[in-house]
Amino acid sequence: MPYIRDRAIVLKKEPFREQDRRYVMYGREHGLLTAVARGSSLRTSKQAGHLEPFSIIDVMIAKGSAFDKLAVARAHGPSRPPNIRLASFAILGAFHDLVVSLTRPGISDEQIFDLLQELRTVCFSFPADPSPERSRLLFAAATLKLLDLTGFGPPIETREDDLSHTALLLSFARRSSLKDIIRVTATTDLLSATASWIEDALKHTPLMRAPHGPLTIRSLLA
Repeated sequence: MPYIRDRAIVLKKEPFREQDRRYVMYGREHGLLTAVARGSSLRTSKQAGHLEPFSIIDVMIAKGSAFDKLAVARAHGPSRPPNIRLASFAILGAFHDLVVSLTRPGISDEQIFDLLQELRTVCFSFPADPSPERSRLLFAAATLKLLDLTGFGPPIETREDDLSHTALLLSFARRSSLKDIIRVTATTDLLSATASWIEDALKHTPLMRAPHGPLTIRSLLA
């Protein structure tokens, strides 16, 4: 039976049969992965604690004819901080759904793994819940970066002579790290205006057909 080994981020989990769960992950080397962990819904399961969404894990997956089986899962560092913020769940959960919608098994991109890891690090570092406007901008910027990596990035362009605050922040959001974006000093109105500009551009991408679009974060954090 062939096996694959990888370091992966757990995107989501769902029930599978009576005592099992199916896990969707994104691996650094193998991209989108789906595998069933036998008995992981039982209290006695030794692997379930390593497999919570947002966790980074080292996995060994056995390829099967009907479905792949999770043979080994070991957490790489702590799964999540004990004082994780509500905004972190909202942003990461919505973004993970986008990754599942916009990627396909068998196609890997280390930059997508790095983006997932970067967003996780930023969200876990919140000392307090960020404002809804800042959370919305962070999610929109991360989504824009994901679309750029998958080849669906919209052509958001600003004139060289456009020195408006919104245009400058838009350019900053596309080119800067997520850590810098969450720390940027700006008014609430400016954060909202920049997020709206990005979201309007994303309406012309495959996100229109995705189960969760950029506007999801607005309702989650309102």
